[in-house]
Amino acid sequence: MVAAGLLLLSLLPLALGRPSTQSSSLVVRGQQKAVPDGFHGLSTTQPAIMHFVLALKPSNTTGLIKSLLDVSDPASSKYGQHLSKAEVDQLVAPQPESVQTVTNWLKNNGITPEVYSSAGDMLRIQLPTEQANTLFNANFSTYVHEKTNTTMVRTLSYSLPADVSEHVSFVYPTTQFIPPPARKAEVRIVDRFPAKKRSASKRADIPAQCAQAISPACLQAIYNIPATPATNPGNSLGVSGFDNEVANPDDLKDFLSQARPDIKNGTFAVQSIDGGSDNGEGTTEASLDIQYTVGVATNVPVTFISVGQQNQDGALEGFLDIINTLIKQDNPPLVLTTSFGFDETPFAEQAPELAETLCNAYAQLGARGTSVLFASGDGGVSGSQADDSCDGGPFLPTFPATCPYITAVGSTQGINPETAASFSAGGFSNIFARPDYQSDAVDSYLKTLGNTNAGLFNTTGRGYPDVATQGVQFVIEVDGQLQAVDGTSASSPTFASIVALLNDQLLNAGKSQLGFLNPLLYSKGVAALNDITSGSNPGCGTQGFPAAAGWDAVTGLGTPDFQKLLAVVSGGAGGNQTSAGQGQAQAGQNATDTAGAGQAAAGQSGAASKAGQAARGKKTGTKGKGRA
Repeated sequence: MVAAGLLLLSLLPLALGRPSTQSSSLVVRGQQKAVPDGFHGLSTTQPAIMHFVLALKPSNTTGLIKSLLDVSDPASSKYGQHLSKAEVDQLVAPQPESVQTVTNWLKNNGITPEVYSSAGDMLRIQLPTEQANTLFNANFSTYVHEKTNTTMVRTLSYSLPADVSEHVSFVYPTTQFIPPPARKAEVRIVDRFPAKKRSASKRADIPAQCAQAISPACLQAIYNIPATPATNPGNSLGVSGFDNEVANPDDLKDFLSQARPDIKNGTFAVQSIDGGSDNGEGTTEASLDIQYTVGVATNVPVTFISVGQQNQDGALEGFLDIINTLIKQDNPPLVLTTSFGFDETPFAEQAPELAETLCNAYAQLGARGTSVLFASGDGGVSGSQADDSCDGGPFLPTFPATCPYITAVGSTQGINPETAASFSAGGFSNIFARPDYQSDAVDSYLKTLGNTNAGLFNTTGRGYPDVATQGVQFVIEVDGQLQAVDGTSASSPTFASIVALLNDQLLNAGKSQLGFLNPLLYSKGVAALNDITSGSNPGCGTQGFPAAAGWDAVTGLGTPDFQKLLAVVSGGAGGNQTSAGQGQAQAGQNATDTAGAGQAAAGQSGAASKAGQAARGKKTGTKGKGRA
């Protein structure tokens, strides 16, 4: 429950006057010995006003993760009994003492915070830069990220009063030089779609044209996905969009007329966050994501969640904003797919607590019954995008793909056989420890690897991706022109669409939606996946990781077979309603709530972070990467 004190906070942050004397001695909370590689200082006037997020320590993260796993593990008696918003908030809410100590300190310095998160564990303040320097004992200056020419205001050190510091996880942005996401889609112009005819449900009967280009019909044939329209009104699928990406409805209409002429009224809703808009000519990423959700998850209500550039979370580009917005909703989407991401290394070296907070936010959605999927990245073992800066050095994992509480999706190519796509990012986290649900699968792969890539990755870290789908030569329409696109950003919406169609079957049978997928996938789900055993993901001057029997760090457990997955989930999905009557009762308003809202484990990560120090070696991850 949100502490009573927070409920009295003003909706509008305000800063008045200069800070008073600190209440106790100062404790350094963040410090850079020098400006990180890839950045340089810029002599310019600082902004008049700065915005900060203060994360308070949650009261029961252990309880949150335990609850998430309980409702997500098919072997659990609580499987499918997803938590209510109030139950999750209660687990995450900070202790009243933390709220009182931090808010009193701010108010004594003339600052009234705004509650930024549903549970009250994050506060947002704005104040003049000069006052921020005094409040945090900092020296905020402007820096430029050289690769993207992005400017950001940071300090090389900041402090908090000792009695306040013990209640605060982090203050952002301060010393965290996190490169912004930058996209680099591989695009080619094409003149036609591959065969549209729905083939038989055997992989051997896939049209030959699907080896050259992919359409929704190809995916239906390859993965036994039905063309039958979904019917449950409570079903929903959310698609994250960032940086002014536009999914043009006219492009979608023309795309469907060629690729799925059986869909007569394919459309999507739009939810705006941070001033996001879906007006104008279509762009590649948004077009890909929407055309392969609306075009594959037939008749499932789809919402494009457009995150604009009026971000309240600094260079995180709206990643905190979107997740906090969805957590605040009574009925977030049942499936959420995101095709953007970061390199993990800057988080691991500078701000692991920031990554942990984001990861735990995804866990909150999972505990409430949302399947959260992320593209694993397009740089093989060199990060979100191919980059030779790591040649001769440790591999670069991607984030949020390394978060243990989301499902990371890699890419494959070809149909006979289906092999790993060389760009499919995969590997092992330097922040998050390997979760129990994948221990056996990953241990088996490490034995197969032997000494391959020894010393270049963290052998105790969370392994990713979890699954994969096709990711090469996806035909889309952008501004009236057909294009072919490669990337794991094609794979994540494909897998998300399959999950949404599975949810439709479950909801119609009176069962609960799937929610967090990984404990199911690594147990009963393995038999319903096509094992990919050839290919690799080169990078950093190496051949990367090889695909192999079982789980591997290129394609995860493999690619889906809808009919086999349906058989698995129909026999094991929890039929009970959640304690707050979520299940179908919650789902009944999901589509409306998702579209309308915008319009109107930490406990394990420390060990992984320490184990990853040797694998990281020199600083190689300070260069910005792109769309995952």
